[in-house]
Amino acid sequence: MPVSKYELLIRLAAEKCDDAAHAMNAARQRMETARQRLQQLAQFLADYLHRRIARGEQGMSSGQWVDYQQFIERLQEAIDLQRREVDSSQTAYDKATAAWQEARKKLKALEKLQEQEDLRARLREAKREQKQTDEFAARIFRESRSRI
Repeated sequence: MPVSKYELLIRLAAEKCDDAAHAMNAARQRMETARQRLQQLAQFLADYLHRRIARGEQGMSSGQWVDYQQFIERLQEAIDLQRREVDSSQTAYDKATAAWQEARKKLKALEKLQEQEDLRARLREAKREQKQTDEFAARIFRESRSRI
């Protein structure tokens, strides 16, 4: 069968779809890593708050209390920053997913066009073969009648 006019387009679309899938997976990994870091920071803050309370019950100087409080504030700032990173990575993942879906949609459309072209070519070939068969049968019939 001759090379299809869609072959190059399909190959390029498949490459674009693969690239989009890789980008989507990388974005998902970044998002999951950002979420894990946020969870770790939140857990560390919770642990640190418990330590401060336990230490406070044992008694501590006001300087130690201030140090604990300043560190807690820095942890809360880090958590806020990490939340923004999670939101940003979620947005990037959503965009990458949409780009992959669009690339996949274009690939499927081209593959459908290729299927339709292949079907038309098979139908043309079947008609041509049928015409040849009919002509051959008609010739045999004419030859058999002329012998009579």
